[in-house]
Amino acid sequence: MLKVRGVREMQCRSKQGGFTLIEMAIVLLVIGLLLGGLLTPLSNKIESERYKESSRELDRIVDALMGYAVANRRLPCADMDGDGDDGDEAIADCNNEGFVPWLTLGVGREDAWGHPIRYRVDASFTSPVAPPVPDPPNTSSNFSIVDRAGVALSPVNPDAPVVILFSCGNDGLPNGENDANGAADSATCVNPGAPNPIYVQDVPDASFDDLLIWLSKNRVLNRMVAAGKWP
Repeated sequence: MLKVRGVREMQCRSKQGGFTLIEMAIVLLVIGLLLGGLLTPLSNKIESERYKESSRELDRIVDALMGYAVANRRLPCADMDGDGDDGDEAIADCNNEGFVPWLTLGVGREDAWGHPIRYRVDASFTSPVAPPVPDPPNTSSNFSIVDRAGVALSPVNPDAPVVILFSCGNDGLPNGENDANGAADSATCVNPGAPNPIYVQDVPDASFDDLLIWLSKNRVLNRMVAAGKWP
């Protein structure tokens, strides 16, 4: 009798001190839900910080471009082979889209996701402007900045944008009109198609995460005037 009672007491203690499989499953489910709730805001925060850092990098490139324009009376061509140099093509044929000439400008090469930054410049502003010059050059590339609905955000020739800079965002692909002919197929922010003059600037979301800025003709010329380099 005592033996049976002892076994029952041990069984009771075992049941009271341990967890059943169902209880363990519930605990794991709760932990998973808690972790998921914590990780989602953390992931969003990391993405937000990357966008902010990429935006700051684009601003630093803009400052370097302005300094280059003042010092050289022209803007650099795009880097076409990834070496960071703007001397990859003749100045007369600088209307191609490529990478930002980071080595020439002394700036960063990549955005916060580790993708190279794209750059394009109006060919009319890549030839040195020798004083005295009576009139400023007009844009000739007919660059156009629109939102995803096709609404124009920039003027047209002769006052179209002079410089276009953009990060490809998290997916590493140029999105929408930023992808020339829909030819981009790798997450390296490369645009293998023939460039067109239309670019998209809009609020990033799940289907569009490019971060694009552009420089107007007047902004560049006003900087040169302020520095005493124009006219």
